[in-house]
Amino acid sequence: MSPESLYIAELEYHRFEEIMNTKEILTKEEYDFCFAYDKDIREDTSYIGDSEYLNLRVYSEHDHEKRQYEFEIG
Repeated sequence: MSPESLYIAELEYHRFEEIMNTKEILTKEEYDFCFAYDKDIREDTSYIGDSEYLNLRVYSEHDHEKRQYEFEIG
């Protein structure tokens, strides 16, 4: 890889990390960018309408409910 392509890849990585680690609501453009970068975000997001997606990685109520569910099922 050329230095320029490495730089671009690093910028994309940092943008992906910033979006997925800080934004609770993603726009369609942000979702499309992150989905193109990593198809697995499909499991970490939920469509909420109006071209917006809920980012479950930073949605704290999701973590709480998940822990509650795991506790209830043993």
